[in-house]
Amino acid sequence: LAAANLDALRNGAAEVVITGQQPGFLGGPLYTLYKAAAAVAAARLRTAAGRPTVPLFWSGDDDDDRQEAFEARIWDFRRGGFLQPIPPTGASDVMVGAAPAAQWAAPGAAWLSGMSGAGDLAADLAAVWSDGVASDSSWARLLRRALLRLLRGSGLLVVSGNDSGLHAMAEPLYRMHAGRRDELAALAAARGEELIAAGGHAQLSATALERTLNREDGGRRLRLSDAEAATVPAASLRPGVALRPLVQDWLFQPAGVVVGPGEIAYLEQLRPVYPALAIRRSPLLPRLFARLTTDPDRSAAGGGAAGDRDGTARSAADSAAARIIPAVRDCLDRALAAQDGVEAAAAAELADRLAGRWRAEIASGLARIARGSAGNAAAAESPWEAPPGARQERKLAVYWAAACWGDDLVAAVDAAAEEHFRRGAAGDWEEHLLHVPEPEASRKASR
Repeated sequence: LAAANLDALRNGAAEVVITGQQPGFLGGPLYTLYKAAAAVAAARLRTAAGRPTVPLFWSGDDDDDRQEAFEARIWDFRRGGFLQPIPPTGASDVMVGAAPAAQWAAPGAAWLSGMSGAGDLAADLAAVWSDGVASDSSWARLLRRALLRLLRGSGLLVVSGNDSGLHAMAEPLYRMHAGRRDELAALAAARGEELIAAGGHAQLSATALERTLNREDGGRRLRLSDAEAATVPAASLRPGVALRPLVQDWLFQPAGVVVGPGEIAYLEQLRPVYPALAIRRSPLLPRLFARLTTDPDRSAAGGGAAGDRDGTARSAADSAAARIIPAVRDCLDRALAAQDGVEAAAAAELADRLAGRWRAEIASGLARIARGSAGNAAAAESPWEAPPGARQERKLAVYWAAACWGDDLVAAVDAAAEEHFRRGAAGDWEEHLLHVPEPEASRKASR
């Protein structure tokens, strides 16, 4: 199916539904699977309706945020606690995808090796990691192989954000942007101020709006000035977060883009930039929201999915977090700038980055407090089912879950993603609760 999809794209016989995510430890956060499955389901439904569509996953392997790449963790049944690897050392501007698998994949390889007897998928993933560590493969290639195995037979195609050929094709857009960077940054900044005035949040920092283009050099992501960007070959250019969605829409003209809440926030801030560059913004499709539970009696209707079906509590928490975060960011900025050897620009950039990450956690925590059920949830569920301080899909790693529950989990997620869009077409968007058996590793640990 993947080969047929590739031929269809080459011949102009199909459209695409696209999503993406930065590579991360053991595949990154669990919602990476939900995004990919949603793209697959949306493409399948469109194809069945007579509009041939191919699912496409953009791997953000040209990113250099290794801290974010190693935020996902696993639940270790033997130790009864969460395990999170320490990000590898090295130059901070090394692209995560260009890093050597032999170094970056080693922690995941060790854990998957111990799970290799749990089923076919666990064994296949263990082999992918073992091969990656033993060869001179990049971390990006290893994770692409794993994702294609996870969604084998789905027709999913994966593109690398660090593909020089991809960026060479975007040369007209890069040249147009390079000459208007300040103007476009001002448009997005003004839109951010409008969102804040309306009680929302400006997702993109001033630094992100100014540093829209970077240069690839031997696997490193080097910052560029506007003047420098005009002289660098397009094949060596790499977009920042504020430009990447425009490049994606310009290159692929997707029939839909599967996104999560954070992406919706910064896309809203970029709204005026699209018409300024004469780019059609692709329709946005909400990704699948799902939660795993081993409790056969728990139901989504009963609030078992962490209460996130309570839209009132969540909406109020999101609004409160949007008001709190600017104050948190300002305090953090001042504290960092007061440290010896920390320049004001570096302090501001770090404060922006951290505050943006904390927003979702603050909102989640406030929602739990408002519902008054945090204590009950912790008592009723296994610790990995209700991780403290974060949603399950943000804390747990994709291939931790894949190794625990195998292809049955992937099939369940695929079915949920299709139902997600079928019900969503009628306005019935909701989080799905996926019932899974107690993992074999858990049963062994309790003996």
